[in-house]
Amino acid sequence: MTTLVITCFRNVLLFGSILLFFGSCYSVRLVSTNGAPMPDQNNRDDWYRDKRVLVLDTVIKANVAIDKITIPVKRLGCESGQLFSVEYKDTFGGNLLYLFTLGSKRKVKIKYVCMKPEN
Repeated sequence: MTTLVITCFRNVLLFGSILLFFGSCYSVRLVSTNGAPMPDQNNRDDWYRDKRVLVLDTVIKANVAIDKITIPVKRLGCESGQLFSVEYKDTFGGNLLYLFTLGSKRKVKIKYVCMKPEN
């Protein structure tokens, strides 16, 4: 009987670890359909090539008492004051921090591209 309990516990733990590992990393990118991104010379090989990208890598506090979370956007480098795209990325390390702090802190990485000013 104890062997059956240990086997079931091990299988549940393995299945939970697989779900946590594979379901923990994702990113969401919102892109404007109007306007153009602000150009920049960079050496990137991804979607942000030739776009001025600003990265905000921070830890935000969240708990049951907080209704909403506000993330400040750096306006330096955004001449137009408008955003062309915003990408929110959640990582495995961020989920572990959230788990170990019992939901009071979350690590986020946000990339945003400013919109090109209209002339």
